[in-house]
Amino acid sequence: MSLNECGEPVMKSIALFEQFVDLPELLGRIENDEELLVELFTLFLDDFPRKRTELQAAIESGNLDEIERTAHAIKGVLANLSAQRAASLAAEIESVARDGKLPKIQKAVAAFNLEATGFYSAVDAFMSGADK
Repeated sequence: MSLNECGEPVMKSIALFEQFVDLPELLGRIENDEELLVELFTLFLDDFPRKRTELQAAIESGNLDEIERTAHAIKGVLANLSAQRAASLAAEIESVARDGKLPKIQKAVAAFNLEATGFYSAVDAFMSGADK
């Protein structure tokens, strides 16, 4: 089934999803290859929780280099999925860590976590709807 043939549950998940991602940009980036889209989202759902755990561990240890490195990797993943707000918030964490401003990281992380959790949930809902 293509995105154009989706039923109501999938269309609702697409509407939620589009709150977090520029879907036309993403589809253009992958040349409308829906199989690739499913593969990318599957990898994201599998890997993203681990990356967030790595980021939190680096924050808890106060390791600015690791915070910067992990935030940079997360930013790249999110940008490649056209999740621009979440990528921008990851970039903010990266920048704050690079500047050595550990006390400001918690505020940046709180904003990032809200957006990242929403995006992750939207991808999960999208994938659940696409399986039907």
